[in-house]
Amino acid sequence: MKIKSVFFLLIIHLISSALLNAQELTAVVKDSISQKVIPFASIYVNSGSGVVSNEEGHFRLQYDASKEKDSLFISCMGYKTLNIPFSKVKDTVFYLSPKTIELNSIILSNNQLDIKEILKEIQKDIPEKYELGLTKKKLFFRETGSQEFKILDVKIKKTSITEFNQTFWDSTLVKIPRKNSWYFELIGNLNGDYNKKNQKLELLRALELEDKEKTAIFENIEKLFDTILKQNVKSNSFFKVRSGIIGGKVEADEINDTSEDTLTSKQKIQKEKDDFLKWRKRVLSNSIISLFDEEKLDLTILKKASKYKFTQTDFTYLGDTPVYIINFYPDGNADFKGKIYVDADKLALIRIEYKNIQPIRDFSMFGVSFKEDLREVIVQFKKTASEKYSLEYFDFNTSFEGGFDRPLVITEKNKIVKGRNKQNQLKMDLNVVNRNNQRYQLVIFETTPLDIRVFEDFQEKAKILPVNRITYDLDFWEGYMIIEPNASIKEFRVD
Repeated sequence: MKIKSVFFLLIIHLISSALLNAQELTAVVKDSISQKVIPFASIYVNSGSGVVSNEEGHFRLQYDASKEKDSLFISCMGYKTLNIPFSKVKDTVFYLSPKTIELNSIILSNNQLDIKEILKEIQKDIPEKYELGLTKKKLFFRETGSQEFKILDVKIKKTSITEFNQTFWDSTLVKIPRKNSWYFELIGNLNGDYNKKNQKLELLRALELEDKEKTAIFENIEKLFDTILKQNVKSNSFFKVRSGIIGGKVEADEINDTSEDTLTSKQKIQKEKDDFLKWRKRVLSNSIISLFDEEKLDLTILKKASKYKFTQTDFTYLGDTPVYIINFYPDGNADFKGKIYVDADKLALIRIEYKNIQPIRDFSMFGVSFKEDLREVIVQFKKTASEKYSLEYFDFNTSFEGGFDRPLVITEKNKIVKGRNKQNQLKMDLNVVNRNNQRYQLVIFETTPLDIRVFEDFQEKAKILPVNRITYDLDFWEGYMIIEPNASIKEFRVD
C-alpha cells in the first residue's frame, strides 16, 4: 500500500508540474515603424512548432516555461526575424523591423532569371522542395458560414398525398428560419501524404456554435416529413424527379430509411461520431491534397499561367531567405489578381494570395441560376527541419448565390406492387434563392515525418463529437494551441 501511495503521489506531482510549466502567451505583432499590425506572421519555438498571427496580428502560443533555453521566434515576409528567450519576454506587443533589401545578393542567388523562367523553375524538383511523404500534421481548423433564403416559395399544383397540400407547405415554410449562421473549430492530427487514400484523422477536441431553437425547428420538420412518407410511401418504391427535361431517380430507401430505428442509444451516438469523423476528414483532406497533383503544384494560377500577366515588383526576405514578390493580374479573360512569393534560392513558391476581380461562375438558364462572386485564397508554406517546405496556413473564403424557379414533379413508382406502376405524385412550382457565405481557415502547427509502419498501424477511431455553445467561448481552448480568433469571431452570436 505504501509503495502504491508513493507511486500515485509521484504521478500527481508530475501532472501538477506539467500544468504549472505550461504557459500561454497572448500577444500582437506590429511593424516597428508604421505601428500597423502584421497579419499571418509565423510564431514558433526552438522545436519548430508554432502558430500564425491572424489578420489582426494577434496570436496565442503555448510553451513550456521549464525549458529556460527555449526562445521565441517571430518571422514575416520583409522583416527581420525576432528572436527572444522566453525568460526575457515581458510584453504582449512584439515589434518587427523591416529588413533592408540587399539586391546584389538576391540577383546572384537566382542567376538573373526572368519571370517566365522563374515560373517554369517553380514546378521543377517538387519532391526536393516540399515534404510530400507521409507526415503527422498537428492542426487547427476553423469554419464560419452563413446562409440566407431570399426567396422560399412553393405552389402546389397536384398532390395524391393529402397531407402535402398547400396549407401544409405554407405553414411549414413560414417556420423555416430565413437566416442561419454557423461556427466550427477543431484540433487534431492528420496523418498521411497528398494521396486521397492515405488520410487518417485523429480528432482531439471540437467546438460548435449552435442555435438550439433553429436546430429543433429543422429536426421537427424532418421528423414530420419522415412520418408522412412512412405512412404513404412503400419501401421498395423509387422516385422519378423531373423538372422540364431535367430528371433523375431516387430510391425510396434513401428517403424512407428505418435502419436507425433499430439502433440502441449507444449505437446512435457512435454513428454520429463516425459520421462526424468522416465529414471532417473529407473537408480537411480535400483542402490539403488539392495543393499537389503528383509532383506538381496544383494551383489554378500556375496551371493557367498563360492567362495572366506576371510582373516582378519587389524583393524581400523571410528570415535569411531572399524572396521574389511577383504580382499577377488577368491578361485576357481570367478571374483573379494577387501575389506569389518565391524562395529565390530554391525557386520554390512559399506563399500565394489572390482574389477574384469578376464572378468565378455566373449562369442563368431556364430558371436555374448560380453566381460565385467572391473567392479569396491564401496558401502559405514554411520550412521544416528537413529544409523542405510544408503547408503552414490555408485560408479559403467564398460567397455565392443560387436560385431555382421551375416546375417540379416527384412521382413514386413501384414495379413490384400489382396494378398501376405509379403510386403517388406531387406537382409544384418551386422558387428558391439562397445566398451562402463560407470561410475555411487551417493552420498546421507542426509537421513531422511518419514511418510507413507507424502510419499503417494507426487505427482511426471516432471518439468525439463537437461541444455545443451559443456564443464563442474564449476559455474552451485554454491549454491548446489555436489561431487567435479575430474581433468578429469573439463577438460571434448565434442568431
